Amino acid sequence: MVDVSKLVKKSIKNLTTYVHGGNVWEAAQISNMPVNQLLDFSISTSPTGAPKPAVEAIRQHIDLIHHYPDLDHEWLLETFAKFAEVKAENIVSCNGSTELIYLFAEVFLGKEYEALIPVPSFSEYKAAIERAGGNMVFLGCDPKENFRLDVQELEKSVTSKTRIIFLCNPNSPTGQLYEKDDVLEVIKFAAEKNIMVFLDEDYIDFVVDGKRYSMAQYVNEYENLFILRTLTKFFGLAGARIGFGIASPYVAKILTKAKMPWSVNSLAMFGAAEAVQDEQFIKKTRLLVSSSKKEMMELFKEISWLKVYPSETNFLLIQITKADLTSTKLREGLLKKGILIRDCKDFDGLSDKFFRVTVRRPEENKKLIQQIKSFKPAD
Repeated sequence: MVDVSKLVKKSIKNLTTYVHGGNVWEAAQISNMPVNQLLDFSISTSPTGAPKPAVEAIRQHIDLIHHYPDLDHEWLLETFAKFAEVKAENIVSCNGSTELIYLFAEVFLGKEYEALIPVPSFSEYKAAIERAGGNMVFLGCDPKENFRLDVQELEKSVTSKTRIIFLCNPNSPTGQLYEKDDVLEVIKFAAEKNIMVFLDEDYIDFVVDGKRYSMAQYVNEYENLFILRTLTKFFGLAGARIGFGIASPYVAKILTKAKMPWSVNSLAMFGAAEAVQDEQFIKKTRLLVSSSKKEMMELFKEISWLKVYPSETNFLLIQITKADLTSTKLREGLLKKGILIRDCKDFDGLSDKFFRVTVRRPEENKKLIQQIKSFKPAD
């Protein structure tokens, strides 16, 4: 009898299963409620949903599903490039930003090398490193400093084995926005050490004056810089699975060559092209999130046993100070009411005293806070 377990690559066999928000299908079964009646604060997508022109474009091109997607889709790369204010040769498309996280690790990381991650941060960086067979080093960011990036400590953590530095700016799940000068210092330092910088800007569209904080303008000057962008968060196209990367022409070409063919489907392409050109949607969404977040933070101040961290994104990281309550108990209790929050106990650098909630519409935010106010661990 063949022992298949001995044939599986070690890096695959030992993969860790990571938790994510947004699992409304499982939540519907547990709460015995229809998906469309759940209030999902666990996934950090826009409260406005997807732009109507994007949804309409998907409908209009539905008859194309019997064709393979446009393999080169230069028209889409041009659209993304215009949106990011770079050239088409700087763009690589992807099946949601997760594809490029894994692809990047596959291309630049091996079992003899390390990747450095300031934590807490997005867990898929870890998963990608594990799959590539690489090793990871964590740099803890201090909650007393609102999880600010300590550039000097980061530089001290680099070794001769370091090949990638992962940064998320604004960072998930903390909402911390790193200063542009700090990020540039990391990029320059890494360039001197022949280290790649993977800069995840998936939430940059939520930032007021986000283009001022984006590092897209530096990809041609620093070939070790790679920037990740997605249409999942701000543009609400989570189910369509589409995003893009920004890099030097060489790096963009290498990643495009390495990725699987037809990884981006036709409907996602047409929807994405409309989404990034919808200036009215962009302005409306930023205004809604900004005003709704301010109101939400004020309402949370009424709950004395919660500490809300400042955020430049569409979500809030919150710490529970009550001794007899954990984030897991709170998540389980709220789920019975049809409300989902993101339990942050699985994030490196956090604990079961932290949870994250996404900014939704004002009336929905009020319902969440009312339920938390009246929450009892025995509920």
